[in-house]
Amino acid sequence: MTATPPNATTTTTTATQESPSAAASRYQQLRSHLAELKLTAAAEALPAVLDQATAEGLSLTVALERLLAVEVEASTARRLAGRLRFACLPTPATLADFDVDSAAGIDRKLIDELGTCRYLESATNILLIGPGVIEGWSAEWLCSPSSGRCCDRCNVWRRLDAAAGQFAP
Repeated sequence: MTATPPNATTTTTTATQESPSAAASRYQQLRSHLAELKLTAAAEALPAVLDQATAEGLSLTVALERLLAVEVEASTARRLAGRLRFACLPTPATLADFDVDSAAGIDRKLIDELGTCRYLESATNILLIGPGVIEGWSAEWLCSPSSGRCCDRCNVWRRLDAAAGQFAP
């Protein structure tokens, strides 16, 4: 037996069409529920999803899945933006922006391989030697996300930085 939550309104569905004013009221109620749950992306996408569901004759399940997919995508983008802020990278940059031609002795394939961050998963050590590392820009380029792939690992960089600070003279 399921209990009805307090202050919940129950509705019954019938074969008759809803009046335009009742449909508008239900739409506003749905938007307020989405706003109360802080699903802002879903609330913004609601009109487009409902119009598409009506035009294509989609089932309620498919329409709901599309609406929630919009919210999941927005949530993922917000989390990535937060990780980028937390990483404290000085400027937005990608590995594609790195000028390999001006850096003598650097292989583009090696830079692309480092951009996959597989060395973090396999616990492989990377040693960067040269004036660029001392000045700090090379480490920033390597840590900068290429489509956000390395941002999940930004804590590793922070821990390495903290550990290096303990041994610095």
